[in-house]
Amino acid sequence: MRKKSCILVASIAAATGLTVINPATASPSSDPAGGNDSPAVSSAGHDRKGFYDSREGTPAQLAATTQETATDKQSASVRALRRSVGPDAMVSIDPVTGTPRNLSSRDGYLTAASSAPARRVAMAYVRQHVDALGLTRDDVATFHLRRSYTDPVGTTHLAWEQVVDGIPVFGNGLEAHVTDAGELISLQGSPVADLGDMSAEESTTPAVSAGAARSDAAEDVGGQADTSATKRANRSTTTVWDNGDRAGLVWFAEGDGVRLGWDTYTQAGDGLAYTHVVDATSGDVLYRRDLVDFDKGDAWTYENYPGAKRGGDATKVNVFKQGWLKRTAKWLNGKYAVAWSDVDDDNQVGTSEKTPVPGTKKHPQFTLKPLKGINPLCKNSVCTWDPETPNSWKKNRKADVTNAFVAASKYHDYLAKGPFGFTGAAGNFESNDRDPVLLNALDGADTADGLPDANHIDNANMATPPDGTPPTMQMYLWHQPGTSNEEDPFLPASGAFDTSVLLHEYTHGLSNRLVTDAAGNSTLNSLQAGSMGEAWSDYYAMDYLAAKGLVKDSPRKDGQVLEGEYVAAGQLFRTQAMDCPVDSKQRNCRDLDGARGGYTYGDVPTIGGSPEVHSSGEVWSQTLWDVREALGHRTTGMLATRAMELSPDDPSMLDMRNAILQADKVAYDGVHEARLWKIFANRGMGWFAGSTDGGDTRPAEDFKTPPAPQKPMGTLQGKVTDAIGGEPVEGAIVHITGHDSDYIGSFADTTDASGTYTIPNVPVGKYAKVVVSTPGYEVITKAVRVKSPGTASNWSIRKDYAAGSAGGEVTSFDGPDYTPYACGPAGAIDLSQGTGWGSTTGDDEGTPTGTPEPKAITVKLSEPIDITADETTTAFAVDPTATCGDSGSSSTGEYTIEVSADGESWETAVDGTGDNAFGEENRFVYTNVPSSVDAAGVEYVRFTMLSPQVPDFGTNCPDGPYGGCQYMDMTELEVFGTPAA
Repeated sequence: MRKKSCILVASIAAATGLTVINPATASPSSDPAGGNDSPAVSSAGHDRKGFYDSREGTPAQLAATTQETATDKQSASVRALRRSVGPDAMVSIDPVTGTPRNLSSRDGYLTAASSAPARRVAMAYVRQHVDALGLTRDDVATFHLRRSYTDPVGTTHLAWEQVVDGIPVFGNGLEAHVTDAGELISLQGSPVADLGDMSAEESTTPAVSAGAARSDAAEDVGGQADTSATKRANRSTTTVWDNGDRAGLVWFAEGDGVRLGWDTYTQAGDGLAYTHVVDATSGDVLYRRDLVDFDKGDAWTYENYPGAKRGGDATKVNVFKQGWLKRTAKWLNGKYAVAWSDVDDDNQVGTSEKTPVPGTKKHPQFTLKPLKGINPLCKNSVCTWDPETPNSWKKNRKADVTNAFVAASKYHDYLAKGPFGFTGAAGNFESNDRDPVLLNALDGADTADGLPDANHIDNANMATPPDGTPPTMQMYLWHQPGTSNEEDPFLPASGAFDTSVLLHEYTHGLSNRLVTDAAGNSTLNSLQAGSMGEAWSDYYAMDYLAAKGLVKDSPRKDGQVLEGEYVAAGQLFRTQAMDCPVDSKQRNCRDLDGARGGYTYGDVPTIGGSPEVHSSGEVWSQTLWDVREALGHRTTGMLATRAMELSPDDPSMLDMRNAILQADKVAYDGVHEARLWKIFANRGMGWFAGSTDGGDTRPAEDFKTPPAPQKPMGTLQGKVTDAIGGEPVEGAIVHITGHDSDYIGSFADTTDASGTYTIPNVPVGKYAKVVVSTPGYEVITKAVRVKSPGTASNWSIRKDYAAGSAGGEVTSFDGPDYTPYACGPAGAIDLSQGTGWGSTTGDDEGTPTGTPEPKAITVKLSEPIDITADETTTAFAVDPTATCGDSGSSSTGEYTIEVSADGESWETAVDGTGDNAFGEENRFVYTNVPSSVDAAGVEYVRFTMLSPQVPDFGTNCPDGPYGGCQYMDMTELEVFGTPAA
């Protein structure tokens, strides 16, 4: 298991938690990564397994599946759908099911107004277009309405599960959104076609029991199921344990059939909370999702944080009068939050961990008692504990839990009202629905003899299961014991007293309950979707404080809105303030490398040094603040929340741009469309911007608003050929990105036997990212200008003989196998820059070292090839970028490439040492590398990482603040040549 970095004293625990930018490193850094080796990008994430879906292949594999879908099953149907919707159709087809992931219109609705109920409107459309949707009449009978609710603007949101033999389909189904006038806005959900026939071929009797599946799920993430928990309910298809764990039978849809599986929710100890689908026959893990998002009446509480200029004085709140507690309550076991001090982090309510109901007949209770003189930071800020004194947190224990309880309960009420409308029907957190927030204050404060251990410091998190299962929020202490302010610059305080931190975590619950599949599972899985999850949490928290006048936001001054200002002791918590326009010159609106101005879409991969959900999310939070500045708090809250409900699964930022524009049409009749487009274009998300999907780490930005309606249309056409032999490549997908998020969308076509493609009815202009993809070939992207009446764009693509989709395979490798963390050796040959091969710099345990130990990977090519030593001919292409969540300095620096005909005798083809080593400029791109030797009949290639990109390695390692002292990675290796004679 990858270990937590011992050199990152403020390292951030748990998956996608409240990761921060260390205030001490929020200035320009000598690190080539621009300072990203701060706690903001810790290797701590390797302590937890990430998202996994056995159906999700690499882009090339998806292209292969989509190619079959496009040519064999759906091409005629997709054209029929486009014709039925009109020229503004947005059609995105799921490559696994061949059915719509998203179907809508840019400039209207799918149906005319109707007085029929929303459910009938949606189902009438489905029945009328059942063939074009790729479904059958029998499939319609499998839809069972799971949820229907109406938001504050009158839009009804409906979700149907697909059920056969009493067993629901996991994830897939049907979602529909209908206006108050009875107009169908969109259809989503990727329903499974031919479900009845496919399920009839499978047994409905599991070979693996519910208990075994629960244990397998816990073991998969390195934990253990709670053996003391007893079964609370045990029906034929669902088992529930008294600690909240559950396991239910589901159908798991794959491209060519369905499998019977167990859908589990398992708490595996030490903050591990996951959803799995476990194969009910073999026990294999088919799906995994980490649910943790990281980043007697009267009581004294703080609206902002103790000592703040606004909201910094204690105010009296009555928890009974506010309706947050029943009159019979003896402790803070509330209607919307159940709060206790989980100091041993066992997720159980111990008797000593309960906080009694505050207040006496005479006065409020639980006054905060500041600790003074324990740290220089406490001179200007209120400290709530002493990291050097065991059990010092007990002094403010009751105040801590009470403040968290009040803040969470108050925020529940705020979100339930307009403009947000996050009610019980929409999936909020209430005891009436058996899912109040389980709020663990002071989490793990007593895990190291009266102090928090390294896994329970400088963080906060929120685990959000689907509706009906309680989420868990964990609030930690800040400032690691035994460290100086230079090593850990955070204030010795509890996160429960920083309202922005607590509301950030709570908002993860909002987004994870609104951006879901038909079965209610969150789909914020990819980089861009996860980044928006972090951005919404930042934005909603700061919008709340600004709307109540608790933070300053002068329209004439930028850089004032700072998330986490209290625990960060007034310094930057993110890399920039939230209110940073693109042209700002304020100090808090400078990047880590000193560049001025707020972020744009093209900055997604570079903020903080590498693509990462917290730093990349700053693009989206700043964009939302621009919308707020233009349209105000209430309108922006309405649009942002309605867009979550309307968006497709696992959205990109361009998907969410489109959803906001769609929400504006529904809620405000499109009155803000022009202003919104101007804001998005200013942030690089203009009409011609491109992103292959939500997992695209290098989206292409554009700053133009949409073409005028009277602008002419054009046709993009051309040929795709093999770069070596010139033969046509059949089945390649040519895709204009940015107006959907799949390889089959509004502007895409698949080449025929002559290699020809044609994409008609394209608005003229320069599209920033057009992609060509097919199995076994390099993925090519470029900008293309479409003119009227047509533009020819031909593509020459190289066959990658190392690619797994071409038949290449890894035969051996050095170092640990991080495949469970989605960064095993196969990631180096999967044609995806979103994954790679992660390893260690030293020993297999990842112990920081001052002497790199080379790590090699050997690849057997799909067939023997001849390689030529020619500076004008590329034999290899390498992306040396760090992967696995590691920092930029973990990218490969020095390296070698060797070739062999038999896997025994090797010859060096590339010496990547000295001046030939990779540097920062080589990250996130393929670098073409020529061979220095002629080699015939090459069947094996060995790539060796010699050192990471740590500057002056011998001086800065092992004790320097660089992830490269611990981990050494690369993203992709491609091999080109001609078939051996």
